[in-house]
Amino acid sequence: MKRTEVQGVAKIHVVMNRKGGVGKSLISLNMGAVCADVRGPRPDGQPHVAVASADPQGTALWRAARLAEQPFDILDISDDVENIALLKRLPYAHVFVDTPGWAEIDPASGRSPLGEDKYGRILRALLEQADDVIVPMMTEVDCYEATWQTIEWVLKPLGVPFQVVINNWAPAEGVAYVEGTRGWCEKHGYPVAQTVIRRYRVHTNATKVVTQYNNNRVELQAREDFYRFALEHGLRGAESRLPAQAGADTEAVQA
Repeated sequence: MKRTEVQGVAKIHVVMNRKGGVGKSLISLNMGAVCADVRGPRPDGQPHVAVASADPQGTALWRAARLAEQPFDILDISDDVENIALLKRLPYAHVFVDTPGWAEIDPASGRSPLGEDKYGRILRALLEQADDVIVPMMTEVDCYEATWQTIEWVLKPLGVPFQVVINNWAPAEGVAYVEGTRGWCEKHGYPVAQTVIRRYRVHTNATKVVTQYNNNRVELQAREDFYRFALEHGLRGAESRLPAQAGADTEAVQA
């Protein structure tokens, strides 16, 4: 299947890795929040940004429902193959899409490695709409194979632009883990973000996204990672929202 260009307004950013537990929901919600903060509301007061959940487990929906205030619209598209083609025509500047992991892998057969079930069809439909894909991975060897499969068996054949981001790194473990993971990406020719999203206890707070964190040192640092990644990912204006003092200290609170 070849990638097709779809005319529309909204930019679709799909967050994908076939491995579960790498932080797809966390990144979808917080990138949506940062983008909404940078763009501000539309003249009618409605948000410029939506976060869409294609994950049947609904983690992003669960977390969004517990936010004291939602800075973006939240969409459940986990059972809606037919209407995914309309995503780009929705009245948003950006849509960040949280996706499930998947297990159906059969590259030798010539069949889609996404499988022929409903969620395989949803993922393929999303990738036809996607402007880019964010591929989160952790500094753990068991993430490498799943990340390789995601990129080599799905994203490259479809011609979808992508960027790997290292997520959930505990600085106390040392930079060698980041360097090893970054080196693995570079060896395979995968574009990898310079920003590393560090592990913070505050990220597990389901009642807040990063734009709602307090202005203490640790929470400013936790917020900084997502604004820096947003800058790398092309969301102009994020630099004006970076906390000036956050970059000077890299201490993280371990989960």
